[in-house]
Amino acid sequence: MTLFQLGVTMFCANLLLLNRNHRALFLPLALFFVAESIVGATDLLIEFTGSDQLTKRELLWIGLAASASVCEPFLFWSYVKVLTSENGVEKLRPRGWHYLPFILAVLTVLSVFSLPNVLFETPDIDIESLNLLQLLPILFLEFLDFFFQIMVLIYLWLIINQLRTYTNRLKDLFATTEDRELLWVWWIAFVVGIYLVLGVVGTLASFFALENSIHPIFESDYANSLASFAIVWIIALWGLRQQPGLIREQPTFEAIAEKEEASGPKYERSALTEDRAKRIASKIERAMSNDLVYRDPNLSLWDLAKHIGVTSAYVSQTLNTTIGSNFFDYINSWRVRDAVEQLQNSDETILVITYDVGFNSRSSFYKAFKREMATTPSELRTKLRAQS
Repeated sequence: MTLFQLGVTMFCANLLLLNRNHRALFLPLALFFVAESIVGATDLLIEFTGSDQLTKRELLWIGLAASASVCEPFLFWSYVKVLTSENGVEKLRPRGWHYLPFILAVLTVLSVFSLPNVLFETPDIDIESLNLLQLLPILFLEFLDFFFQIMVLIYLWLIINQLRTYTNRLKDLFATTEDRELLWVWWIAFVVGIYLVLGVVGTLASFFALENSIHPIFESDYANSLASFAIVWIIALWGLRQQPGLIREQPTFEAIAEKEEASGPKYERSALTEDRAKRIASKIERAMSNDLVYRDPNLSLWDLAKHIGVTSAYVSQTLNTTIGSNFFDYINSWRVRDAVEQLQNSDETILVITYDVGFNSRSSFYKAFKREMATTPSELRTKLRAQS
């Protein structure tokens, strides 16, 4: 499994580093696979050259693997951060504390070089005979394992928050969000959460000498390997083909102006008056009732703004403040209303009606219909026919 995982990570890293499209997006992911390749390669080297006596070379490999591992949470968060950016792939500018894993990684590797060769002439290193400088590399390696779990916890929380913000933003811009919701990243977060629980339980059991009182799975190398393989496989399967979900296909001067206008608190800099917002709301209603624009399955906020001749920033503000709904819920409410009318007045199948009113899938239609009508389409049709 380790050899196969190493092949996957090296292939993905090479493929992404050679990709000229969206380099700012795929560079963090490529570095993530590079780090995972270092971990896999060192594991194989230690297993291949394994002996009862620890050598300085093997300790250096262990230091490299631990250093690469501790950088992986930051690199994957960087990828998700850029993937969910708006108005194009923005350049990532992490704060200073994000560089702490890299600093510790460099210090760990350098500290291993400082160890004298005489320490490795015997099978067992006498810890008590080491001075403080000689103890630092060993302390660094011990600390990195604990620090890795802390980094996983911190960046897992940051990724989940980023995904929530991204999901809410999708509903401000698109009427259909299934292909943009990054469900595979949520699965990564779920698997990592399980992995974190296993690691924390194993660490606490070792600290309190309770190894015999917990289930073997909590300290099983096979469980760790399986979780690592699952994470790498999902990222390799989806990460290489995932495109940013909030990128505007053809950015214009209007998009830049809207971004600058939205840089402060929401709508603080907006010049939209209440009377003008009401007029825009009327235009939106006419676009729905007369032009049936909601039937476009790929309808976006920008498409609606272009249709009624108003900037998308004003359309978004009108929807949220005057109409009282985000774009996603507003468009889907019109689709559901249209579906109800067709269920009552036509004999078309529910699947035909689903696509006719603008939904891309049966599941999204049922979900929106149940939210709006508190019943299913088939139940409502039966009820309406019984009444008539």
